[in-house]
Amino acid sequence: MGLAGLRRVCGKLGAIMTKTKRRWGARTMRFRRLLSEPTIHFFILAAAIVVGQRLIVGNPRTIVITQALRADLLRRYRDQLGRSPTSAEVATYLRDWKRDEALYREALREGIDRNDPTVRNVLIGRIRDRAMQQTPIPKPTEAQLQQYFEQHRDLFETPLTYEHEYVVFPKSEPDAEQKREKYERELKAGATPASLGLRSVAAIVNRERIEREFGSETADRICHLPAGQWQPLEAPGRLLLVKMIRIQGGLPESAALHERLALGWKAEMEQKAMERVTRTIADRYRFEEPSE
Repeated sequence: MGLAGLRRVCGKLGAIMTKTKRRWGARTMRFRRLLSEPTIHFFILAAAIVVGQRLIVGNPRTIVITQALRADLLRRYRDQLGRSPTSAEVATYLRDWKRDEALYREALREGIDRNDPTVRNVLIGRIRDRAMQQTPIPKPTEAQLQQYFEQHRDLFETPLTYEHEYVVFPKSEPDAEQKREKYERELKAGATPASLGLRSVAAIVNRERIEREFGSETADRICHLPAGQWQPLEAPGRLLLVKMIRIQGGLPESAALHERLALGWKAEMEQKAMERVTRTIADRYRFEEPSE
């Protein structure tokens, strides 16, 4: 090749290099403009966060079963069975646990614990139960029980009702007094009003009803009659033979009342303790309600 041919080759190479340089320069400028876009900055930052999280905490879908965790799982399984499990049972139990753990973590990842009201209520209940376990309620004193009783007497005392039977002898009948004396003796001897041909009235009513029927003075005497005995009484315009059968209501017996008071006092103290605990937890958070 002569000198002229060499010059032509060099010229072509120079032209190619010039075009290549211009092409790369244009691409570099476009790349620089692309890097200056805010959207690209966002994706780069997000990718960096994901990579950093993987490097620091690992893959969120990686479940590490340490020796300590495995031992704890097998201990609980053994306690559940009440004996040492076989190797086949251990393998099945661990397989099922892995599946359940994966489902549990997937549920957390998808936010089901926040969006499902049933799960939300279960978690709230667990926090309350744990808080109450850490807040023991002391045994009440007798003074505390008495104060609680005075404040809540209506919770333990039911209205009194009086089950009684009576026979009426109108005073308008001339022999009313003699009839009453005769039938009183026979009734006290064991006869019944029906066997004597008497019309009696049985009632289970409160004091107010008795008072409307016979007046306040006679009602007071009826309400204090001993049970099982016929007694002669008098009401406006009538002579009476009355037998108190039983009195129901009022306060329970002393032992039963004491037990109910202790349970009621404890329930009230637990409620107050729960209110304090939940208020303390809620006060750790700040609630914001931005205007629409």
